[in-house]
Amino acid sequence: MFKHAHLAAQRRIALFFLLSWLVLFAAGARAGTVWMDNGDRISGKILSLDSGILLVSTPYGGDVQLQFAHVKTLQSDDKLVIRDKSVEHDYYAKLAGGDAGKVVLDGVERNSDGESNVKTDVALSSLATMTSPKPLWGETAIKGKLDLSLNQKTATVNSQDYAADFSLDARRGLWRNMLTAGYHRSKDGDDIGVDNYGGDYTLDRFLTDKAFWQGRLRYKRDFVEDVSRQTAYGTGPGYQFWDDELGAFSLSGLLGRVEYGYSDGGTEGFYAASMRWNYSKYISGKQFQAYTMGEVYRAINTSGFGVNGEVGLRYNVNKTLSLYLKYARDQVTGTRQSLNESTYGTGLGLTF
Repeated sequence: MFKHAHLAAQRRIALFFLLSWLVLFAAGARAGTVWMDNGDRISGKILSLDSGILLVSTPYGGDVQLQFAHVKTLQSDDKLVIRDKSVEHDYYAKLAGGDAGKVVLDGVERNSDGESNVKTDVALSSLATMTSPKPLWGETAIKGKLDLSLNQKTATVNSQDYAADFSLDARRGLWRNMLTAGYHRSKDGDDIGVDNYGGDYTLDRFLTDKAFWQGRLRYKRDFVEDVSRQTAYGTGPGYQFWDDELGAFSLSGLLGRVEYGYSDGGTEGFYAASMRWNYSKYISGKQFQAYTMGEVYRAINTSGFGVNGEVGLRYNVNKTLSLYLKYARDQVTGTRQSLNESTYGTGLGLTF
């Protein structure tokens, strides 16, 4: 009896592994296939097409960059956002393999007159971009980045420069949480040129797939400048123009309050209107990323004006490691004390 029970257990284990293999095979089969003009066939999830480079995520080799000019045809089981070079055609469709140099688009064509169902073959050479759409409803996603920079010189006068910047983007359904924090210090001998830390928290609640309502809080502490403390908070509407595999762009307009603390112990505060932006663009098959983010604000009843922002370029060595070059500006005018701080940085980035 024990032998029969043992055999039954073995059968159940074998059946479990067989079903698991079938599920994994089915998942891989749904990923997509690219046929190259030299006869090679690549299976994986089609992520994007940009600047003539097709990016495919494979289970065996990670993200693979393919020259789109050498693609014979391709297919996907998931719908993609597809635009052609004439900018007259915008599709949300699956791809089906076609004749050499062509692909069949099966889905919806969108234009100024509305949407219409299509199933048509188009020349691969006519396509400009493809992206995987990001789901909004019910989406759960967390991603983060840590940028580190360390420079130390030992000479007649020793100098050290440290910088650490952290960002986290957490999404759940209609809610998006964004947190940034940073610490910067620069010392040349006994002279401390930069010594500050700060952070920013933003909460977005999407009202549609594009429009959202935003609330934010920002704090910065500086041990060198006359403007030693900055606190800002506000709320207002925003609009997400796009957010896909190739980048994102959003604007928001806020009403709130800005408060300053000064090195002499004084304080000052006023209500202000601000405009915030967040833009990023991947280039050359996500090898490079150009980005800028920041805020400009104006006091409502006084002459206070401020801007803080950052622009940068990132080279992605792989999915986790990157090298960055960036410039940040923090300016305050029209108040008791002014601030005009520019920071240049380069270092190593870690993405998770």
